[in-house]
Amino acid sequence: MPESPTMKLSETPAVEPSDQTSKTVRHAPLVYRVEEIAQLLAISNRAAYNLCNTTKDFKVIRLGTSIRVSKQSFDDWFAAV
Repeated sequence: MPESPTMKLSETPAVEPSDQTSKTVRHAPLVYRVEEIAQLLAISNRAAYNLCNTTKDFKVIRLGTSIRVSKQSFDDWFAAV
């Protein structure tokens, strides 16, 4: 194919994107759901909700009707128990 004055052919072949750019990075969650707290403590969901509604020992976050617990705060509390 002859070169046109405005376009030049590349001397190097096309390169596939590296594996690093094609993978998505997944971050660990920063919060627990109440159901996860129940599983970690081997208690019922209702008992976990009651704990989250009454505790001052770890940080509880309320988003509308959802309740989330700070993973760092809960893990620190749980390690100290």
